[in-house]
Amino acid sequence: MKFHYLLVDDLLAKEEFERRVEEKVAESGDLLDERTAAMLVVRDLGRSHIRIRDLAAAPSLACFFAKVLSVGEPREFERPDGTPGIVANVTVGDETGRARLTLWDEKAAAVAEIEAGDVLEILGRPKGKGKVPDVTAVAVQEAACEISCDEDADASVPGPAGDLEARLISIGSPRTFTRRDGTPGEMVEAVIGNEDGVFRLVAWAPDVLLGVEPGEMVVIRGAVARESDRGIEYSLGESASVLRSDREIDLPMDTIAGIEEGGAYSLAGTVLSVQPSRSFTTRNGRQSSVRNLVIADSTGEIPLVAWGEKADEHLVPGDRIEVYNATARRGRYGDLEVHLSWGSALVILAQEEEEIEVTGTIVATRQGTALDTGDACYLLDEPLPVGYVVRARGTVHRGVISPSSLEAVQPDPDGLQRRLDRFAEEPRS
Repeated sequence: MKFHYLLVDDLLAKEEFERRVEEKVAESGDLLDERTAAMLVVRDLGRSHIRIRDLAAAPSLACFFAKVLSVGEPREFERPDGTPGIVANVTVGDETGRARLTLWDEKAAAVAEIEAGDVLEILGRPKGKGKVPDVTAVAVQEAACEISCDEDADASVPGPAGDLEARLISIGSPRTFTRRDGTPGEMVEAVIGNEDGVFRLVAWAPDVLLGVEPGEMVVIRGAVARESDRGIEYSLGESASVLRSDREIDLPMDTIAGIEEGGAYSLAGTVLSVQPSRSFTTRNGRQSSVRNLVIADSTGEIPLVAWGEKADEHLVPGDRIEVYNATARRGRYGDLEVHLSWGSALVILAQEEEEIEVTGTIVATRQGTALDTGDACYLLDEPLPVGYVVRARGTVHRGVISPSSLEAVQPDPDGLQRRLDRFAEEPRS
């Protein structure tokens, strides 16, 4: 009963749901079992089961029946914060199509109990909108119904992906690695997106990405697709090519109000607050960084945790950003937050430079040397001696001032007293 109540827990209390289920059983003269009665209550509330072909248009939580076509082996991995995890993928299908089911941690550990040919009732969060949608499993149970689908077709992720049209969202810095034969190599990670979703792209020959820039539409030839613990990712070898495309690709964006635990989201919002990045050592001995922010859109605000290179991006309150493939999970204190790690992208939207003339005191902050005017605090692009009062003329861009001229100013006792008086009048919490 708990399985089906999750579909309607926003509509009525659990006690009321159980009462309606018992009422259905009684009305049938005890011919209905509890599970069937619960399904009827869910249907009466407008949350009936759907087919796989309808997952793309489904709400954040959907329920459907499907037959198991293939079961992947559970795989262990390390999260960006160093904690271990387990993931497993199961390909399922019905008469309308196929879906890729992702099971995490304790559900992945129990995947040995699932076999090809089993029919499942699946409660999950659809993530992909392509031909083979990705679904994060919330709950799974065996079902007694019959499902008809083509079990002989190849249910695995394809190898060569053919021509892949996408928007190039971001490109990371080149990284070195050691091949199996001991020779050094170089690779670049990127993030791409199209109507089917947002994907990690790994170029094992970085020159393949020369000549293209983030934000451009591209045609990728020779990509190879494989499954990872974050869904499908693509890799490019030396024989692959990436060419510009004239086709416009609009990537759908989610809202903060629609975020639920376990899903992957793309968001556009404004930075409300930024904490300095913190360095840490992963379990395998690598140095990395983490940074906490708060972002907001018109529907709400949410903490954002950036890992690795993304934690080192220069960000200031007021920046307009886009994040792609951000995963939602519970934080240390149980609050919902989104995480940017590998396979995710952070895009800082361009803002125009502004001519400015301000007078203030040079102060030290956690972000670096800044010019405090009393009403605003601008970071300086180059450090200056702390404590001086200066008049600065120049340009400001994303909270950073680039002075074209600096003039020392004698402190104004009256102005200083006015600032002290304003400070004294502010209410204390």
